[in-house]
Amino acid sequence: MTDISKFKSIGIDVETFKKLKVICEAERRNVRQQIGLMVDKEYPKYDKKDNVTNLGLGTLDRTHS
Repeated sequence: MTDISKFKSIGIDVETFKKLKVICEAERRNVRQQIGLMVDKEYPKYDKKDNVTNLGLGTLDRTHS
């Protein structure tokens, strides 16, 4: 049985899945590894707890105030 504390399921449309599979084959990774790599690469752009305030209209960088 899958340990639900370690894994979550996601749903994506078929066209996106087909594109993802092409990337996975080219990079020689499985889908879980490829999504993890992509998320790890993008995450730092959004994890700016100390410098950014989210007001729902975009973000404001407090370091330039």
